[in-house]
Amino acid sequence: MAIIHGQKEKGDEALKIEDKLLTKGASHGRSGKAMVPKGILIHYVGNPGSSALGNRNYFENGSGGACVSAHYIIGLQGEILLCVPETECAAHAGKSFAPAYNEACKTNNSTLIGIECCHPGADGKFNEATTKSLVELVVDICKRRKLNPNTDVKRHYDVTGKSCPKYYVEHPAEWTALKAKIVASYNSSSSVATATPTPAPAANAAANANEPSDWAKDAWNWAKERSITDGTEPKSTVTREQTMVFLRRALIKAGITL
Repeated sequence: MAIIHGQKEKGDEALKIEDKLLTKGASHGRSGKAMVPKGILIHYVGNPGSSALGNRNYFENGSGGACVSAHYIIGLQGEILLCVPETECAAHAGKSFAPAYNEACKTNNSTLIGIECCHPGADGKFNEATTKSLVELVVDICKRRKLNPNTDVKRHYDVTGKSCPKYYVEHPAEWTALKAKIVASYNSSSSVATATPTPAPAANAAANANEPSDWAKDAWNWAKERSITDGTEPKSTVTREQTMVFLRRALIKAGITL
């Protein structure tokens, strides 16, 4: 069953995610325990050339005796599979690989959304299709979950010490570039133009330049009818010389000669 987790801005088609939820059970990485996401972790599957569905089934079948899972898996063609709901814990970052990460690993799985990415080669580098879907998915999650793509998107390595995603741990500049793509896409999609913008004050003033204010309409029309004014620019500033002309016209109309 195909599901949609959000509408991309700029009129593009919706981000499509295929529902491939794991069966709840102790031997799977889906315990059903609830969580409130506070961040996103990026992983690599570590199995070159494997498919998203193959990795999903690996989770479903007990992962060789280990209880392992992730919320999402992105395949080599950019397909996105949902394996565990975002509001449930997944088993993807609970093991520490250095003492410095022992405390973090106690809460990683109860706070972080895990995204596994397939890769064609042993170096672990994501291909273009996988990268494109990853960026779109992360941006979609950040927007829906009110997460900051600068600070709330991390590598598995950053919270456990494991060399995952391998290529982006061994090539920090590539990770920086990938994060930059995510942030740029997030910023771009968050700049939504208003369909019918409210006119600026200057535009309103221009539109109403030939209309006197309600409180001045009677006096303005009276002066216009008697040719004291030509009836244009009722809100323009009046110079001293213009004031004298208006005054003289009014006196003449009244038959007063000074």
